[in-house]
Amino acid sequence: MLRILTPIGLILGLVIAVVLVTLHGYEAITRDLASLGWGVALLPLAFLPDILCAALSWRMLFRPGRAPGLATTITARWIATSVNTLLPLGGASGDLARLRVVMQAGTAGTDAVASVVVDKTVDAVTLVLWGLIGIGFLVAKEADGALIGGAFSASVLLAIGVAGFVMVQRAGAFGFLARRIFGSNTKKTMTEIVESAADLDATIRSLYGMPIRLLLSILLRLLGRIVVSVEVWLAVALMGQAITIWDALMLRSLIGALRGAAFFVPGGWGLQEGGYVVIGGLMGLPADFMLAVSLATRGRELLISLPGLLAWQHIEGRSLWKRYVAKRRR
Repeated sequence: MLRILTPIGLILGLVIAVVLVTLHGYEAITRDLASLGWGVALLPLAFLPDILCAALSWRMLFRPGRAPGLATTITARWIATSVNTLLPLGGASGDLARLRVVMQAGTAGTDAVASVVVDKTVDAVTLVLWGLIGIGFLVAKEADGALIGGAFSASVLLAIGVAGFVMVQRAGAFGFLARRIFGSNTKKTMTEIVESAADLDATIRSLYGMPIRLLLSILLRLLGRIVVSVEVWLAVALMGQAITIWDALMLRSLIGALRGAAFFVPGGWGLQEGGYVVIGGLMGLPADFMLAVSLATRGRELLISLPGLLAWQHIEGRSLWKRYVAKRRR
């Protein structure tokens, strides 16, 4: 199903983005972007704390002594973000990429997969909290009741989904599926798959049995999301307008929650642009200017993600070369 939804979501999102740019004036948006100039190179600096906090948050989700090195974790998170941003393959593609990075660095497969599964839960929890922060600002601004109600309903649905996801994990979903598929097969390989799935379930349950580490992981991830709000504030300032850091926090939180909930739309195309227009209107900023701000943040995504993809290719190429050399020596 996701394979079908992802390309459809991408196409519809791009169409919406193009329509918004066309309706609100390509020339005006281009002029606003041009006013940013070389300031776009400063935006990645505002985003770096988010990658660092995400990496530290992820490291908390390994059993003590099992986590990969900090440099490896940061690199893996950076590559995952780059893959999810630039390759329209769905959110799981970035997770697979970071799994390969840490496993090639020597992390045990069970520990790596379990940490990523729980990390997805942490990410979803922070999205709920992030969205509630934005809703709080909407209430403070006395925004339209329908907008507040819609945002709150989306947060509640996401919270229900998170609770269900946690329950499935704690119930031993991987072992259950493996037993259903391979349980009647007596071949050694199939038996090993069932045993590995059971080990994975046990590792996931052990991670949920570390509430302090889970809480710290959530707080670190939320801190990263909060700090990255500086990116919006900086972009608006460099383009000649002024908003408060609280307005930037509201904008970033609501857009971030929207993009996270609509995970089947790669890059949140169309959703982000429409969200910037609507929320920017609450702050008294014109639609063409907010579309320019949205495109400026996408420029930052490009500056961060292109080197990330190159780094991933370097790591994969080096691994392939090592396997080739080892094979030749046999």
